[in-house]
Amino acid sequence: MNKKPLLEVENLTVCFKTEEGTVEVTDHVSFEIMPGEIFGLVGESGCGKTVTALALLKLLPAPIAGIAAGRVMLQGTDILSLPPEKMRHVRGKAISMIFQEPAAALNPLLNVKSQLMECFDYHPFAGDKERRVRELLQRVGFPDPQRIFASFPHELSGGMLQRVMIAMALIMRPELIIADEPTTALDVTVQAQIMELLVEMQKELKTSILLITHNLNLIAQYANRLAVMYAGRIVEKSDLDTFLQNPLHPYSHGLLNALPDLNAEQPQLKAIPGQVPQPKDYEPGCRFRERCTRAFERCIHKPDLLRVNTAQEVACFLYTKET
Repeated sequence: MNKKPLLEVENLTVCFKTEEGTVEVTDHVSFEIMPGEIFGLVGESGCGKTVTALALLKLLPAPIAGIAAGRVMLQGTDILSLPPEKMRHVRGKAISMIFQEPAAALNPLLNVKSQLMECFDYHPFAGDKERRVRELLQRVGFPDPQRIFASFPHELSGGMLQRVMIAMALIMRPELIIADEPTTALDVTVQAQIMELLVEMQKELKTSILLITHNLNLIAQYANRLAVMYAGRIVEKSDLDTFLQNPLHPYSHGLLNALPDLNAEQPQLKAIPGQVPQPKDYEPGCRFRERCTRAFERCIHKPDLLRVNTAQEVACFLYTKET
């Protein structure tokens, strides 16, 4: 692939201020997203996926949270260095975000039309603005956009709110959409509808998607490449086919083994023992060590990401340059 990356995240480190002092929530997170691809960021809840997404758009809750180090390069421009007025031109126009809980992301005091039309206050648009929004609502599955225009968030179901969020994200034809758990709390049928809609619009607009999820089934169905995140660190990066056939990191094995075998007479869940540590409890060495069945003495040190083949990188001492 000779194309240049659309987005390059380099050594992104986010810290939170607590009563006990400053806590590092993500540790030198690095990945890149190519034009037109779906890139998955996967891991259990509490691994730092949403914090990473919010940091990309400088939406971290200030002054509690801040970016301690790193760069986010959007087509050669470090958007983290942009002043607030220029960053507002990036949000919604170049990069848009579908938030994890649309009911919380939408203003309960404003109707849907007011919130969808608000983006035109910040970005120039040539054409009929209301017609653009109305057509998008129809595209995301609303045959009666006028009724949706007049509705307030509490009058819509979870699936309908998610469709509104997708329409909002697509208004300015962004180059990248960050989809943070876009199917959370939706039933299976609506999940499939939402993802198919998102992928259809992605192909039509030739945009890229950063798909953040703990659901490996979604990654397996829709992603081109992925990064596995654990306790604020990227522990594996791979293209999809290679990952599914040959996961490298013990945590990746655990995630895949936790998927139930639906062909078995009595499907069983193989849970990873323990739980993701809180940032204040992060170990200085491998943060998966306490839950890993293959840990050994060297794991008290921090492993670096090592490229083991053309498709995969892994941060684990089970792999060396020699192997």
